[in-house]
Amino acid sequence: MQINVFAQIHLIYRLLPLLQKTAQENMTPTRIVMQSSDLHRALPSTGIDFASVDEINTDIGPSYLYNRSKLAMILFMRKFERLRQVGELGFTPSNNEVYGNCSHPGGVATDQQKQAEDAYGVMGVIAHNMVRPFMKDPIDEGCRPALFLATSEEVIKDNVRGGYCVPDKKITEPSSQATDLELGERFYKLAMDILKSKVDTKYAWVK
Repeated sequence: MQINVFAQIHLIYRLLPLLQKTAQENMTPTRIVMQSSDLHRALPSTGIDFASVDEINTDIGPSYLYNRSKLAMILFMRKFERLRQVGELGFTPSNNEVYGNCSHPGGVATDQQKQAEDAYGVMGVIAHNMVRPFMKDPIDEGCRPALFLATSEEVIKDNVRGGYCVPDKKITEPSSQATDLELGERFYKLAMDILKSKVDTKYAWVK
């Protein structure tokens, strides 16, 4: 959660004034893309509440820990879009400066699969060896959803904001947890509380 989510939220909010300024000066919207994963769908339907720091620090197993961080990315980006719509975060009345979305790269052959070996031992080694031949090349294929969100004019033309893109360049609905407004609000409050307690959160848009 620290690397995949909280650090990225902090970076996005520190860069947000520059992203907005660049969009206004160039009269071209800027983009934010968070690399989520369809593994967010594999979380249990209960027990993921984002209710406290203790919950975040509870070991729920390596797979669920990863999946939960990917769910949190989608929840954040959807909340980011809701804030944009109501003129928060320092957006101008046009509300047109920044497009924020999440992507899923598909099964990609990266070093990440090695983590399964570290987490699960022999079974992880076996699973890694079984699935690796079916993994996509990260350069030829794995980057395509993120590149689509970052560069395609279709994103602006179709007003894709707070969206979720899967291979290949398909905007789709994430899980029911990812679209749960109450869960999204709880996660956002928890994330901001954690950032306020751990880092300098004097973001330019905070009054």
